[in-house]
This record gives sequence, structure tokens and C-alpha cells, in this order.
Amino acid sequence: MRIASFVLVSTFGLLACGTVPDIQSTDSDTGTGTETGTDTSTGNEPATSNSGGAGCVPGQSIACTCTNGDAGAQVCNQTGNGYGECVCEGGGSNSDSDAPTTTMPPDPTTDPGTSTDPGSSTDPGTSTDPGTSSTTEADTTTGVTCDDPGAEPNEDEGSAVDLMNQGCNDEAQTITGVLSGDADVDWYQYHGEFGGFCGFGDPDAAHQLTASDSVRLCVFADCDMGTPDFDCQDGTAAEDSPEGRPGCCGDGDVTFTLNCMGGEENAQIFVRLDQAPADACVDYEVQYSYSGG
Repeated sequence: MRIASFVLVSTFGLLACGTVPDIQSTDSDTGTGTETGTDTSTGNEPATSNSGGAGCVPGQSIACTCTNGDAGAQVCNQTGNGYGECVCEGGGSNSDSDAPTTTMPPDPTTDPGTSTDPGSSTDPGTSTDPGTSSTTEADTTTGVTCDDPGAEPNEDEGSAVDLMNQGCNDEAQTITGVLSGDADVDWYQYHGEFGGFCGFGDPDAAHQLTASDSVRLCVFADCDMGTPDFDCQDGTAAEDSPEGRPGCCGDGDVTFTLNCMGGEENAQIFVRLDQAPADACVDYEVQYSYSGG
């Protein structure tokens, strides 16, 4: 009975003092809510914006996406209040942040220093070197271009201009032309006729030269029948044509008396003018006849 009285007194004393604790005030909930202090937020979570927003760890680098879709990187600033701009390969960015831009190494495929090197693509020494691309010196082996009223081309014996027949009783005829420098050669030919009404003796193949500068005049003979026989006068020299016809050459008039050994004195006469000064246009005139001596 003593024990029961003690319990009753103790209980009554507690009720009298009003200090009986509420047993429901002790929270034994171990859930994952914020009441237990186990919030998973660390304060280092990256900001959702490239500039501003939640804080970050200074110097921390995170991945970002460039405007062209390539991957880049952005770094938390020194104050830890935001990330700098997204730095992309080639120096590009997709942020308006005031953070300094990281310069990427130049791309050798687009480096203008390799495509505009003046030593390789526009070097004037190789592409416009006047010593190799143009020549201004006069060419003394091809002559000059002159206004020639005569018949051309007549540069060799085979292309000699045919002046037709020249009889013993015909009036003298005239050849006119122009030599274009020292490389130009002009050839002419006519058929000298000396028949029964031309008298006795042998015909004179006479050629009188008039020229604006020094030129050489040559006359060659080819008898219709027989072998040509004649003597070159003073001031002229005997010379054969390229095709082997005998003749006389000089710097002025050329005249010789022709005897065709073994036939009549009919012959094909070839006239050549050459050896004009280099780079000069020389007008000439040759008066010719084939008459009795």
C-alpha cells in the first residue's frame, strides 16, 4: 500500500505544477524535408544565366554552348557573383558579359598571313618582272613594219613578182616599193625579149636605182636558150642568186650586156632589192629596160 500512495502523490504533484511535457512535441520525423537540415542545395550550383544570377566559386569553369552550336567554356568571376561570357573556339562568344575575352590561337587554314604573302602570290619579281615578261629593244633581225605599196609577199626568188614581158622596143618600166629594215627582201622578174626587129648586137639589161636610203640592187639572168654570158660593170660585183642564176650586185645602177650563148637573146631577168638600214623604211624606185646596145 505504501508504493501505491507514492505513485499517486507523484502524479498529483506533476499535475499540480503543470509541468507535464507534451509527448507529441518531439518530432522524430526523419524525412528529407528542409526541417532536418539535409537540404541538398550547396550554394555552388551554376547560375542559370551567363551573367548574374546565383553565386559561384571564383575560377570555376563550366561548359556552355556557342551560338554556332559548338561547345565552349565560361569561368566564374573573382567576386563569385556570376560567370563570364562563353568563350568559343576562334574567340567567339554568346554572352554580353563584360568579362575579358580569351583569345584563341589563329586557325592556320584561315590565317591571312598564308594567303596574301607577297613573296608567293603577288611577288612583282616573279609575275610582273619586266626583264622576263616584256622586251622593248628593237629587233634588228625582223625589221620594222612599213607601209609598202608594192606587191607582197615577195621575199624569195620563187615568189618574185612577175612583171610580164619587156621588149626591145618597149618604153622603160618602173618598179616601186619599200624595204622594211635590214631583214626585208623584195624580188621581181620580167621576161626580156630581143627578136628579129631589135637590130644587131646584144641587148642591154639596164636598171637605174633611186632610193631614199642606201640599199643593194642585184640583177640575175636566165636565158631561154643557151648560157648567159656578160660582164659586171664598175661599181658592181658578180654574184649568183640563191637558185644559182648568174648576176651582178651593187649599191646603185646595175646594167650589163647579155649574150645568150647558143640561142636568141631572150631571157628571164630577176631583180632583187635588200640590205636596207635596220629599223628604217626605205622607199625605192627601179627603172628597167631591155633594148639593143
